Amino acid sequence: MSEYGRAVTWQPDRPRFRPLRLLISWFFTATALWVAAAILPGVHVEGFWGAVVVAALVAALNAVLPPLAAALRLPFMLVLGFLLVLALDAFVLKLVSDVLETAFTVDSFWWALLAALVIAAVSVVLEVVFGTNDDDTYTLQVVQRIARRQGGAEHTDVPGIVFLEIDGLALPVLRRAVRDGNVPNMARWLAEHTHRLTEWEPDLSSQTGASQAGILLGSNDDIPAFRWVEKENGTLMTCSAPADCARIEQEHATGNGLLVNGGASRGNLLSGEADEQILTVSRIEAEKRANPGYRAFFANGFNVTRALVLFGWEVILEWVAALRAKRRDVRPRGHRGGLYPFMRGAMCVVVRDLIVYGVLTDMMRGRPAVYATFSSYDEVAHHSGLERADTLEALRKLDEQFGRIDRARRYAPRPYAIVVLSDHGQTQGATFKQRNGYGLDELVQRSLESGTVEHVAGGDEQDAMVGHAIGEATGKKTKKPSKKDVSGQE
Repeated sequence: MSEYGRAVTWQPDRPRFRPLRLLISWFFTATALWVAAAILPGVHVEGFWGAVVVAALVAALNAVLPPLAAALRLPFMLVLGFLLVLALDAFVLKLVSDVLETAFTVDSFWWALLAALVIAAVSVVLEVVFGTNDDDTYTLQVVQRIARRQGGAEHTDVPGIVFLEIDGLALPVLRRAVRDGNVPNMARWLAEHTHRLTEWEPDLSSQTGASQAGILLGSNDDIPAFRWVEKENGTLMTCSAPADCARIEQEHATGNGLLVNGGASRGNLLSGEADEQILTVSRIEAEKRANPGYRAFFANGFNVTRALVLFGWEVILEWVAALRAKRRDVRPRGHRGGLYPFMRGAMCVVVRDLIVYGVLTDMMRGRPAVYATFSSYDEVAHHSGLERADTLEALRKLDEQFGRIDRARRYAPRPYAIVVLSDHGQTQGATFKQRNGYGLDELVQRSLESGTVEHVAGGDEQDAMVGHAIGEATGKKTKKPSKKDVSGQE
């Protein structure tokens, strides 16, 4: 899905102060605080109007303290930033409690921390119920300030481009989602003819590693699968392993990547030779150092508690959906236990929101190209199915975030085109074990136990390493191949 057309003279807007929105937000925070005090024995507030006063003071402190904390250049910023801002949210409530002793009291830091989470949960519910969660005025004001301090670009008419990749989304699935109203923002773009829907087919191998290498680096040569064995040394390569992605990028980079000369990589396997990146597997070492790409997210203290609340809600949704699928005997049915519910919560909420804030910051800085991968649909589709209810809900939430990015374009220092693309599609079918009654690993083990290897044929794929591996697996000695057996020559 790509946009066409170009602005002649670009005049960015400024986010306008909206008193009514401020009052509504203030009212929601006061209501949430009042509810928290009603259900938590360690939190007390003197009536609703006392909650209104507390909410005002909390808002004032949150406008000052989290941006200061986010500006700190800390190693492991992703982890430390979450912990720091979460502790700061609790500290703000405890500080207000110490200032307004008669109107508001919190018994301890831990009660303050729990109160911050409850306030976030109630605020999210109120925003959804009253439909006020689509206003990003305050967010954009914060992001613009951060962009200016990080060196925002001058205004220009030269368009930039934002690539938004939906991992694993097939064209037929997107078409049906547009038809059925599951992606209203993308459907609107198509209806208004600002975008058009086009089809492309990835070559083999049809998976994220090969596709992103081709898109971001210009070549996916010698990437035959998501996992493969290097025949020269017997090394297992995996397209999700940081060391392997770094090696793939090193071997395929030519200095002409898609994101050279000022681009940004957000949530990708490969960096496209970008100047800045967050959550990029090939440059995972950058996560150990101070990374300014997270600053906009942590500058709003509400983002952390909101993300944790929605993370927990996503985990609950997965548990409920898995139980429902099992009770209804939905087939085919993927594995949905273990750590997967928490992985789903992380991908569908935390990682998604971090990437969105990274993209918003890049736009306010006027970066020429931004490439962001959103893996939440792919993550849910692998376990729930391509078009199950919870999978389409993950897609709808992505579309909602794309709407935020679309609305932010008018405030950027340059015009931006948005391209929504997918790296590959998927097919839905039963697993090997569901179809045959036994696992592929069981088949291999049974075959190895009953087989006997007497000789390894010639050819570049049939060297001594193969015979040695088979011997180890079966516990039986194999004939050591001669030079002729291995190479076909004396």
